[in-house]
Amino acid sequence: MRSVPKAVLLLAAVALPIAAVLVSFAVTDGPRTPHVPATVRIGSSAGPDPSHMPPVSTNPPAELPPPPPDDDDDDDDD
Repeated sequence: MRSVPKAVLLLAAVALPIAAVLVSFAVTDGPRTPHVPATVRIGSSAGPDPSHMPPVSTNPPAELPPPPPDDDDDDDDD
């Protein structure tokens, strides 16, 4: 069996995915168009009704203690 030169394998590895994309564009009449709504209302949501949402807490988050100081001492003579 004859070995295939590396340049031919590299060319095939690059050309095959590009050819597949071009063929898929030809079959589907080009890339898909994005779905964009005609109007967007600020403040509206597609989620659940706000009356069914749990109440939002207005308490500030609890303060965390400060982190311990860094020990830059590299000597472990203790």
